[in-house]
Amino acid sequence: MNIATQLRERRALARTERLGKSVEAYERDNVILAYTDKEGIHNSDADALIEADAIIFASKHRSETGERSLTVHTTGNPTNSALYGGRPKSLSWVDPRRMKSALLELDASAKSHGYGGEVTFEATHHGPTELRVPVMFVEIGSTEGEWVNPENGAVVAEAIWKAATEPAEGRLAVGFGGGHYPKKHAGLTRHDGYAVGHILPKYFFNEFDPAIVTQALEKTVGKCTTALVDWKGMRGPDRTKLLAVLEERGVEVIRV
Repeated sequence: MNIATQLRERRALARTERLGKSVEAYERDNVILAYTDKEGIHNSDADALIEADAIIFASKHRSETGERSLTVHTTGNPTNSALYGGRPKSLSWVDPRRMKSALLELDASAKSHGYGGEVTFEATHHGPTELRVPVMFVEIGSTEGEWVNPENGAVVAEAIWKAATEPAEGRLAVGFGGGHYPKKHAGLTRHDGYAVGHILPKYFFNEFDPAIVTQALEKTVGKCTTALVDWKGMRGPDRTKLLAVLEERGVEVIRV
């Protein structure tokens, strides 16, 4: 709600009834902000409201450490576990250019607002997984004090607006390996010309399924033929299995 308020005020969105009179929604320049009674991770029919190019959820982020953070990620359940929305072994569609745009704007806006926490990607996780358009979350972490801070809301609001209106250019890639906060893939997006969509972390290989690798590539908007592999961020036998699948599909492997 904090992010939505900042977005409405900073970008002067006006009330609209394009989604019907029963839906509270605001609009400017073909970007629509809609309020929903469903939590984002369970919002499996958000694409039914209107034909859209992408759906961006403004959200809060929780972590065990409670550290300050601003995060960007797409959605999906790469294993048999689907505790937080979506279906097991199912990934969403993703637009890496919008994810890159959000990450870069978080960097810039956080700096201008004097934000002292971490700005990063998260690995692919939770629902919704079955929307017909690309999905991403932009989040404030990790405590209630941070969630309601208007400065944090302003930073995330600017990142969402940028992602919605100005997707960034970059070489499309899928990331593999590393932890839940894939710093290497975020760094490659910031500094090396890549635009990373799905990121399947180390724990994915505990239930490795080649079909999920295929999904990650095929559900990337645009032709994606590059894999960024965190070489030290996974076990040797897992690398061997992954590389066999990527080679079979003719995917270029970049060791990072």
